[in-house]
Amino acid sequence: MLWILDKENDLPAWYNLNNAKLRSLPIPKPDHDIRSYIISSVVSRIDGYKEASDEQRTDSTQLFITQTNGLFASEIIAIVQLAKREGLKLNEIGEAIRRYKLGIMENLWAKLDYKRIKNAEVYLSSRVMGQERAVRHVANILKRSVYSLSGSQFSRYSQRPKGVLFFAGATGVGKTELAKAITELVFGSPTNYIRFDMSEFGHEQADQRLVGAPPGYVGYDVGGELTNAVKQNPFSVVLFDEIEKANPKILDMFLQILDDGRLTSGRGETVYFSECLIIFTSNLGIYELMPDGTKHQVVTPDMPYEEVSAKITASIDDFFRYKINRPEILNRIGRNITVFDFIRRDTAEKIFNKMLGNVAYRLQDSHNIGLKLSGDARKQILDRICSDLSMGGRGVGNTIEEVLINPLSHALFENSVKAGNTINVLNISETKDGWEPGISVS
Repeated sequence: MLWILDKENDLPAWYNLNNAKLRSLPIPKPDHDIRSYIISSVVSRIDGYKEASDEQRTDSTQLFITQTNGLFASEIIAIVQLAKREGLKLNEIGEAIRRYKLGIMENLWAKLDYKRIKNAEVYLSSRVMGQERAVRHVANILKRSVYSLSGSQFSRYSQRPKGVLFFAGATGVGKTELAKAITELVFGSPTNYIRFDMSEFGHEQADQRLVGAPPGYVGYDVGGELTNAVKQNPFSVVLFDEIEKANPKILDMFLQILDDGRLTSGRGETVYFSECLIIFTSNLGIYELMPDGTKHQVVTPDMPYEEVSAKITASIDDFFRYKINRPEILNRIGRNITVFDFIRRDTAEKIFNKMLGNVAYRLQDSHNIGLKLSGDARKQILDRICSDLSMGGRGVGNTIEEVLINPLSHALFENSVKAGNTINVLNISETKDGWEPGISVS
């Protein structure tokens, strides 16, 4: 009797594999020679084969053989059938393989508005202020990704992710906001944005949350958070926040993602990252832990950007090479490390104006109440904001909430402001009970 199964766990529980009369015979996936034989036999069925030159046939066949590594013979036949059904020609065999692996017929990258990508720098700068160098670097990588040139210098058939970015800098400088802006720009919706806080993966066993529990363990059938998310939506921006807080052994899984563009889940399924943008963020290099357990700030806002960038880059290099002994991860990230500058006064003023506009819009849109600030009130709030910019853009928002929004909300009730009115903030003063605005209602 022969039982043909995907895996031994599919055998009934009462079947004892330790029985000497039973033997498990694993059938390996086709190797290069077998795939060459199979593909050479079926490739002629693909449209455009007869019209193609000998060189085109050889190139397309070689691509077919290379890209089907790890697939069964039945899957190779299924790719040929898919190409016939979708009307894909021989020179489009790579697209047929991509569609089969991802399980999605449309290619969102091919549908991008080229004008939007061409003007990516302008759009991203409107969302993330004061980070011109980071925005310029990201815009260049996006343009490279659109033409599928990521990793092309290493292989003609590279399956690496569309782009890899490493954002470094102090808290609140716009790292996460830039990742969101990229998602909006490329995919038009934040639903293609997948975020993992790597501080939650400090233990070695936490990798089971990302790829799923191994066979025999509780939760095996559920799968992993990362593999499930990318399998459901292969066209995504995947953000790994504060990567330095993850366990070093968990970081090893990124070697396969960055090199081969794929990852195997606990259930044995292969998930492909070839259509993803991978973004890492890090606070490395901002603080240094002293022998007595205290933190010493290595870079400060009064330093020029060039010095800040050099120190943070050196700290990242030291962390991966010597502290966790993972230089291979750093090597795969390459020169895609982007250091964000501190939020300085001119940038803080732009952020303040943008956030103030958001507050005024919400008040007008929700309650038909206008909001105007005098020059004195603006200067008082801005001076308060710029007195401490250590918390970056989030700090600007927190100060606006403390100095303006909270007392303004109180004043709206106290003055019985109604729809159609305009509340004028003349000045802001600090009292022992907090901040108090001087207002008039018109």
